[in-house]
Amino acid sequence: MKTTQISFEISEGILEVLNESRDQFVRQVRLFTALQLFKSHKLSIGKAAELAGMSKDRFLIELDNHTIALIDYEPAELEQELERFES
Repeated sequence: MKTTQISFEISEGILEVLNESRDQFVRQVRLFTALQLFKSHKLSIGKAAELAGMSKDRFLIELDNHTIALIDYEPAELEQELERFES
């Protein structure tokens, strides 16, 4: 798999305020980014778990920990899905 490096700078004061190491912060940023991209329907569960650097099972636990629904339909979308099963 081809990868790319993404980096950005933050002040060390942020790490101090959070009382986290650089590695802890990177893991958290990856997780929060993956959660948000999954929630906004930009990444599948598999790709979001990959971005977070964890298994799908662990990512499912994180979804629950952050009260993010695994299946999140708009009312109109849910109605369309249900109509497909009624046919």
